[in-house]
Amino acid sequence: MSACLGPIHYWLYHKIQLQESLTGALIAVLPSEKEKALTARLADTCGAVENRPLEEVIDSGNIHGWLQGQIAVAEARFAIAVTELQRDSLCQLEALKQKARQIGQRAPLADVKSPQEAYQKLNDVLLDGMPCDRVNEVLEQDDSHILWRQRTDLHKSYWEQAGGDAKNYYVLRDEWISGMLEGSGLVFERSGEQFSIRGRRKGNERY
Repeated sequence: MSACLGPIHYWLYHKIQLQESLTGALIAVLPSEKEKALTARLADTCGAVENRPLEEVIDSGNIHGWLQGQIAVAEARFAIAVTELQRDSLCQLEALKQKARQIGQRAPLADVKSPQEAYQKLNDVLLDGMPCDRVNEVLEQDDSHILWRQRTDLHKSYWEQAGGDAKNYYVLRDEWISGMLEGSGLVFERSGEQFSIRGRRKGNERY
């Protein structure tokens, strides 16, 4: 089986699992009984994201389709989980933002040396469809910043199906990213469909 798989498949599978770990950590803010109930609902509604070694679970006859299916499961679980969490008085958006930032802080990118390196590292973490979807397009970059845009929104439909607000996806992901970059001397910013990573200002200069 492993002969059929390449590094890109393991890379994508890892990103799917990272998003699922974010979902699980957010659900864990609930009291135990509510957490169990929501976990069971996600399993019934969406199925599960695999966490066994990839070569043990993937459909070797349909590698692309299997991975696409796991992306759909992870996306649906995240959208439904957050939408349901916001119905609980303990889990309003500000509380979820704080939790997402804390989760990012547990996987720091403080050792990155440049905005470009940070962008590449984030690309190893963030789930934006399949590589062939080519969601992100770099618009400009130099020693002090990198700016990219999202060519298409692959997340919105999952939130619409969940009866939630897709804006919350980006709000929580922004906090997750900011947590990862904390201590790096770099700042992540979003404006609509454009994203940037820049050095912090020192007076009128950036570093």
